[in-house]
Amino acid sequence: MLKRMRAVIAAAAMGGAVALGGAVALPAVAGATTTPSPAPAPSDLAVSPSPVIVAGGAGTTATFTYKAAEAGAARLLDGSGRAVPLAVGSAGSGAYTARYGFTFRDEPGAWKLEVRTEGGTAAKEFQVHWSTGLDFAASPDVVDRGGVVRLTGALTYGASRGYAGQRVYLAFKPVGGSYGRVGWVTTDGRGRFSADERADGSGWWRAEFDGTTAAEPATSDSDRVDVRDAARRTRVTGFDASPDPVRAGDTLRLRGRLEIDGGDFWRGYPDHRVRILFKPDGGYRWQYVTSAWTGDRGFFAADVRARTSGWWRAEFEAVTGATGSVSSSDYVTVRAPRPVPPPAADTRVIRFDASPEPVTYGKYLTFRGALQIWDDGWEGYGHQKVTVWFQKAGGSWHYVKTLRTNVSGSFWGKTKATRSGSWKVVFPGDDDARRSSSRADRVRVKH
Repeated sequence: MLKRMRAVIAAAAMGGAVALGGAVALPAVAGATTTPSPAPAPSDLAVSPSPVIVAGGAGTTATFTYKAAEAGAARLLDGSGRAVPLAVGSAGSGAYTARYGFTFRDEPGAWKLEVRTEGGTAAKEFQVHWSTGLDFAASPDVVDRGGVVRLTGALTYGASRGYAGQRVYLAFKPVGGSYGRVGWVTTDGRGRFSADERADGSGWWRAEFDGTTAAEPATSDSDRVDVRDAARRTRVTGFDASPDPVRAGDTLRLRGRLEIDGGDFWRGYPDHRVRILFKPDGGYRWQYVTSAWTGDRGFFAADVRARTSGWWRAEFEAVTGATGSVSSSDYVTVRAPRPVPPPAADTRVIRFDASPEPVTYGKYLTFRGALQIWDDGWEGYGHQKVTVWFQKAGGSWHYVKTLRTNVSGSFWGKTKATRSGSWKVVFPGDDDARRSSSRADRVRVKH
């Protein structure tokens, strides 16, 4: 038996056919081939950037790549099924790597990259979006509590075209808090929107757009609105200018009381500035003369030199939380005027500067400069009062504070910065010197 098995093995080794158990084993044929395995389908399809964001103008070029065992054909398909063949790209070495480029100009929505080779077909979906812009403003900058804040803006896409019929959210961040959405509006045919919101607290407003399948999301810059308590009424009572009549050059005493509405009763309004105004007999406008500050019970007093007959009155300018008011007028007759005094000397305010610029909201703004008087040459005018005034863009000048010059005529002061605008210093003049004003210095306040 062992010899028989060896014979079978030998026969097989020589290429013969041997029957085993009734079956015939055929020898392998030299040079025979096998069926090749199919080539793999394309892989590693990539789109850059993704999503593709189109801003208009020259458009945005995207790059498409894939890997395959051989060259194939690539094309782009938009949401409607329209095909855009891609030109033959560059090929790498070894495994076939292809790179294509295509510029999108105004074709937002869902797209697909499709690659076909002998090994099969592969696809990758991607998005093409418009870029968006969101302008926004909240006004006024300061509003009474419970008043209305007007929110306006415009949503644009692509080459700054108005984005109509889109939902824009309105968000608010209170001081010390975080943003939260309070409502939404729909843009009109030109992409514009507006809304009125109740002013309940100070903080920042902004607009937010969540984007669409065709456009990128966007968030506007923030705009701060300060909310103050509703202004209460004030009044000036008991105003009196005496004596009447008075001799020219003598002292005229001006007295009165500033009161504020306390709800059930009027009470004195302390620590506030009251301006004293005069209108000469035959004149047509009121002239600022001096100022007085109210005491603990709201009373104020000022002494001036009587020069000519006319009307006197006291005026309180509105401040945060309180309305302005004006007293009744009191006529005083001035008798036997003294000889006209010599002309008052010229004055000037030099080197006025409000700094720093720009300044951060709530930080201090510093004022520096010097007051000079002409006396056969310019010299420092010491121990004088100068007033600081502020004007926001498009507004009128408002008094801020009073400073004093030192012995050399220089002055210095500071105040907190709350809004952008122009500053100046005014010397009201006195018996010996004429009124003068500095140049205006504009300072931007940043948040």
